[in-house]
Amino acid sequence: MGKPVARTEGTCMAFPDILNTPTPSGALVPIPYPNIAQLADAQGASADVMAGGKPVILEDSRIPTSSGGEAGTGGGTTSGTFNQACTFTSCSRSVKANGKGIVRQLDRTAQNNDNAQGVVLAGLPSVLVGD
Repeated sequence: MGKPVARTEGTCMAFPDILNTPTPSGALVPIPYPNIAQLADAQGASADVMAGGKPVILEDSRIPTSSGGEAGTGGGTTSGTFNQACTFTSCSRSVKANGKGIVRQLDRTAQNNDNAQGVVLAGLPSVLVGD
């Protein structure tokens, strides 16, 4: 069965995004935060394939910044960064736009420069895309 197509509307969510967080004593403590990326900020979405009047998200689209870990200024335990890029690690392999796989609701993401694994939480329910 198909999944709703992702377009430049909605969010991607990852948890936990484990960030080194400064304490009053100055020590850094790893604390889990949510990481949220807005599909409206995606770069590299299709310029000419739309769903519901908005560009569809493609496998190599990228959201340059995210939010949720503002207090974790010591950076991620894996990436060393906080509130950084979201990329898409799964997509349809059979349905393509501009020669690239289309991203769908519940496809996987790598967020905060691969510090946290997440999913696409939004899709257009009237347009389903197969695997």
